[in-house]
Amino acid sequence: MRRPDRHIFYEAAVQDVDFDLGFFQRIYRRLRGRTFTHLREDFCGTARLACEWVRRGPDRHAIGVDLNAETLAWARRHHVAFIGSAADRLRLVRADVRRAGGPRSDVVAALNCSYWVFKRRDALVGYFRRARGHLRRGGLLFLDSFGGEGAMKALIETRRVRGARTYAGERVPPFTYVWEQKSFNPVDHHLLSHISFRPDDRAQIRKAFTYDWRLWSLPEITEALREAGFADAQVYVQAWDDERNQPLNIYRRRGRFENQEAWLAYIVGVK
Repeated sequence: MRRPDRHIFYEAAVQDVDFDLGFFQRIYRRLRGRTFTHLREDFCGTARLACEWVRRGPDRHAIGVDLNAETLAWARRHHVAFIGSAADRLRLVRADVRRAGGPRSDVVAALNCSYWVFKRRDALVGYFRRARGHLRRGGLLFLDSFGGEGAMKALIETRRVRGARTYAGERVPPFTYVWEQKSFNPVDHHLLSHISFRPDDRAQIRKAFTYDWRLWSLPEITEALREAGFADAQVYVQAWDDERNQPLNIYRRRGRFENQEAWLAYIVGVK
């Protein structure tokens, strides 16, 4: 890697598309008794999820939708160019996710809390209604969320990332991931956050990404999904190892759980 690239660091630190796709497949199979083939990735950014999906088999198709032309161009250079004939089954669209068309899919995913960009309830419900319209009969909408006591205050968290490799085979060196919650307003739940990267072998990339969001609670999200017409809204919460005091890569469906300093969850809208 010749120069710092915020997208490469982001993918290594934040995304785990293998786990996401495995979770989607497991829940879809559990609820529908079969596998799915067509995926739509809203707010796709670098479209790593959509690219990885089509790479996994000739029967798999994906569409990625994002408003940022520069990021989509990056995706084409760094991902699409290296997935061979699988690229024929991938379509990237520059558009507002609330207005973009396209074929119906088995699964729609809006991850990394991207839908939190909608700060008003009517806008959130409107997006969920639109996402439901993009689903085939029996389709599922996958969202993620975070919360806990630490989510509602200013803080800085750091985490070491061992590094990875890109689709092009480039090595991503070890670095430190920095999550900064700059401010939180309890009145309207507006949250301003930044992501920075501290590579071991080069200058820091400060405020590589900035998020101006509303922190939506789980009941707000599930109620909005039902208002948008989903038959059910299921919450799957990351398990915790009490002995080691660390999270586990296991998500279980919950109707109740004890609040923590921080937690992660998937929310599944069932059409």
